[in-house]
Amino acid sequence: MDSRTVKPGDLFICLKGKDYDGHRFARQALARGAAAIVTEERLGLEGEILLPDTRRAAASIYAAWYGNPQKRLKIFGVTGTNGKTSVVNLLNAIYRKAGVHTACSGTLGTFWDDKAYPAENTTARPESLFAWMREMVDDGVEYLFLEVSSHSLVLDRVAEIAFACGIYTNLTAEHMDFHGSMENYAAAKASLFTQCRYGIFNYDNLYSYIASQSSPCRCFGYGMRNDPAFRLTEILKNDLSGIAYRVSREGREFCVTSPLAGEFNIYNTLAAASAALVDGLDEKTVTEAIASFRGVSGRLERIYDGAFTIFIDYAHTPDALMRVLDVLRRSAGEKKNRLRVLFGCGGDRDRSKRPVMGSIAETLADEVIVTSDNARSEDPAAIIRDILAGMGKNKQANSFRVMADRKEALEYAVDSALPGDILLVAGKGHEDYEIDCHGRHPFSERGILLERLRADGFLA
Repeated sequence: MDSRTVKPGDLFICLKGKDYDGHRFARQALARGAAAIVTEERLGLEGEILLPDTRRAAASIYAAWYGNPQKRLKIFGVTGTNGKTSVVNLLNAIYRKAGVHTACSGTLGTFWDDKAYPAENTTARPESLFAWMREMVDDGVEYLFLEVSSHSLVLDRVAEIAFACGIYTNLTAEHMDFHGSMENYAAAKASLFTQCRYGIFNYDNLYSYIASQSSPCRCFGYGMRNDPAFRLTEILKNDLSGIAYRVSREGREFCVTSPLAGEFNIYNTLAAASAALVDGLDEKTVTEAIASFRGVSGRLERIYDGAFTIFIDYAHTPDALMRVLDVLRRSAGEKKNRLRVLFGCGGDRDRSKRPVMGSIAETLADEVIVTSDNARSEDPAAIIRDILAGMGKNKQANSFRVMADRKEALEYAVDSALPGDILLVAGKGHEDYEIDCHGRHPFSERGILLERLRADGFLA
């Protein structure tokens, strides 16, 4: 699909993308030795194969090339704006405890046994996804837990997969630059369940609940409202040390406990538990696995707890930022500590969320440090101006500080911390890179923070 990598005898597939159209490079692919060209347009070239949808064709071709490995795996697809990574990794932990040979794939990469492949997208493109599934099958993997993004559904990356189970965590405003409207975004998410044997839906999220009402698969709800199969009956604990809650299923109750913090993790753990229980695992295995699961890299991850506390989190949507700040706000309020947040917004992505996130940060935190976060081709100063457009309305002007250089902002956040402060560094989470107008380059904010903590004498 990249004309620059074509070798003699290859099949070249022309894809139309946001920035490039593969049809423009068909002649280059032939010059490099392509045996045939898959195209949506009549190009008048030798070896031309005209098809109505080359993206859909690409998924079929790669699946067939690798022997349709997806048919030999039991695949769970997790979709939703937030929570996909946590639910996929929770499921992986649950099934491993049950003695099942598993793999998981998503934002953190693709993992099984001692193999690990880095992620370029939330859901891998077909040329990688089906190659990895072939390896999984050859290695004896039985279950694959897969993050399914709305982009991958629209772009037909998973079109060849018949999912055993689909899980819909939630839907909140995001990716309007790609989908154009919430209706289109919701339709993309709901389309997953046309490929599932059964679906697990968050009945407390309106979009997820609506999707369940029209999905052709067998549906099971979880949450508090709309009479779900897995009803959350009582929250017993919800603080920074973890969560505990009761669930009612078919007239009997069981308890779930977890060291993960926040109401959003109540829903994440309940989603994973519901899917596993519907699939036939026993309550004891499920609840014990959840109780021992320590979390995912970069998801409300505490990286320093001493004179003050530092968390890093992947929150890069308004809803995710609000939820994680709400957890920390309640903890800070109980101890009368100062809550600070450092964040930015990605470039070449949905601009509408930027002022919303600025307003949320200013409303819930005592100090906001606005900085850069994968500006890509955009001017970081322009992104920051969009964020600031939502600020200055809730508090005094000195409640926020602008530092476009993220490394300098991180160092300032440590240097200026007061005893008892809670600092949230949001947006990048597990990422160990920064993307600017020059491309992607290494950037470990975890490393920067720890180095500054050592320099300031907080760590040995």
